[in-house]
Amino acid sequence: MTRDVLGRGSVQGAAAVFLLLAVAAVGTLAPAAARRGEKRDPVASADLSLLASAQEAFVHGRTAEARELLARVQDGRLPPEKADVAAYLRALLTEDGGTYEQALATYLSRFPGGAFRREATLALAKLRYVGGDYAAAENLLTIFSPGVEQNATGREALITRGLAQMGRGDAPGALQLLLAAAPDLRGTREEEAYHYALAEAALRANKPAQALAALRSLLERHPQGDYAPQALYAMGTTLEMMGRQADAASVFRQVAQRFPLSYEATRVRDRGIRPGAASTSLLPIGSGFSIQVGAFTRRDLAESLSRELRQAGVGDVSVRSGSETPPVFRVRAGAFVTRDQARALGERLRRERGYSYQVVAR
Repeated sequence: MTRDVLGRGSVQGAAAVFLLLAVAAVGTLAPAAARRGEKRDPVASADLSLLASAQEAFVHGRTAEARELLARVQDGRLPPEKADVAAYLRALLTEDGGTYEQALATYLSRFPGGAFRREATLALAKLRYVGGDYAAAENLLTIFSPGVEQNATGREALITRGLAQMGRGDAPGALQLLLAAAPDLRGTREEEAYHYALAEAALRANKPAQALAALRSLLERHPQGDYAPQALYAMGTTLEMMGRQADAASVFRQVAQRFPLSYEATRVRDRGIRPGAASTSLLPIGSGFSIQVGAFTRRDLAESLSRELRQAGVGDVSVRSGSETPPVFRVRAGAFVTRDQARALGERLRRERGYSYQVVAR
């Protein structure tokens, strides 16, 4: 989960774009007096020029050059808005991890209302999170709130805040926060990471149905996304938690089929699951048809029937408990794309074993 949300490289890449926008936002590099034709300080103008060159070098990835140029800038000769830019750029150009963290904290202390306050806060919170100080990360991110965030920084911050809350042990609170953030994240570049974080929070809060819904949304919207192998594997483990062993096995096979080179495919193979012969006809996630062969108020009777079906060579047999009180345990079998395919299995079992059946959606 953390690979796209918590990396320092992504922070610096976003910061490079933001620095370009900031130049336009605060005006030209020369002070206002010079723009009005008044006499300019040649020493201060030289510092402004150095800062502009350092920004350009940083934006284009020439960090060593940017660092050298910035070292020659005297902050005391810069106007306040440019001193803000220089201080933030110095933090981003810091190479040592510990010093980088301190540089961000120093920037926030010197410029509590600075133009880069939100970016610096997010970067510092990510460092706290990676270091395992989840409470500190969450505390920093309280300046970001669901329902109001409209840019990438705010959206990433909401996801990271939810992760920090989970890390602190408050999965229900993280789930509530992330659900409230849905309008902020829907349809954005951060949506995929959001759905994965939401699923993780739901699982830790012991709400597998909500986790399954979040994973399904992720896979429907981003079937080949960065998180797709992880999400598909998580869907399998979630189905296992729900007692849907046959569905879980079917999803695990899809992991091995769709993403054979992924780490998750290796985990599937470690479970002893192989893709099987029908690798070109994958059942869509959460869709298709099965047959229901029996329904019982006693689980032992349902399990006995499921064993009989497996001994008869029927695949994808599962026992599902309903939400009734007392619960009803339904025995289902097969995983088919069409109703006719499911009905064919039902008719075979009726002829050969005398079982009654009905076709149901998976």
